[in-house]
Amino acid sequence: MARVPKVDIAIIGGSSTMIEKFPNDYPSVEIISNEVEYETPFGPSAPFTHAKVNDKEFLTVPFHGITSKILNTEPNSAGERVFYVLMKAGVKKIISTATCGSTNRLLDPADAVIPDGFVDYTSKRSQSFTRCLAARGVEVEKVSYRLHQAFCPTLSHSLYLNAKKAGFPRVFGRGTVGVSEGPRLESPEEIKLRYSNVGIDVVTMNLIPEILFAREIGACYACVEVVSNYGEGVVSTSWEGGLTFSDFQRKWGHPSAMTLLQTAAQIDLADDSCECSKHRWKSTIN
Repeated sequence: MARVPKVDIAIIGGSSTMIEKFPNDYPSVEIISNEVEYETPFGPSAPFTHAKVNDKEFLTVPFHGITSKILNTEPNSAGERVFYVLMKAGVKKIISTATCGSTNRLLDPADAVIPDGFVDYTSKRSQSFTRCLAARGVEVEKVSYRLHQAFCPTLSHSLYLNAKKAGFPRVFGRGTVGVSEGPRLESPEEIKLRYSNVGIDVVTMNLIPEILFAREIGACYACVEVVSNYGEGVVSTSWEGGLTFSDFQRKWGHPSAMTLLQTAAQIDLADDSCECSKHRWKSTIN
């Protein structure tokens, strides 16, 4: 298989950009290589595209690296394969996107949330990238890390500004994400007891393990969560799943993609003022 290129920036696509031909159909983007699978210790990756915007090279993978053959749960998950590629590439800045359901009654479909906190409700996602690698005989530096400031404030601020420019009706610069296991949506009782009643603003499925693995490989991470529906029992239950999601993607896929592209184009690779790197250190215990 192809050799992973050295690239500093990665864009992880989500359901908000699934029907967009991202990044190929965007005139500001130069494609270097298209839909290339890379070999990993966990099996072949989903297809990556290597591209350039505003002289900034980036790797991007659609829908969190999930395919019909690659699941988002361990073992050998999409997250493990995606982050092996990003580690080999030397990626230092990661931006991502996903759709989510609102669990805060004040949030409506088409709102964009740039989160600054999360709660993990998953049980079938790997919690340690380095342990996954070690189990497959790959020697890597052992690290420990804090999840204080789990989201990079510099990247988050840039996503916030670019989401406002992209045309979302409302953009919120902070919020707490609850991460559900999926693939099913939650029941009204789960939404109420697990999310709404404990101060969680939106619920999504694929933030884990991305935010954990990003810290492990020493990369900054931030994302834009785009509200596609109300959580069950929140405000309205009148929406119909397939129709709602497809209509939403057609309308808000382009603004989601532009938010990511403009943020990637503005990244200052020399700027370490966020101090995300201070929350990770060499360890001997894991």
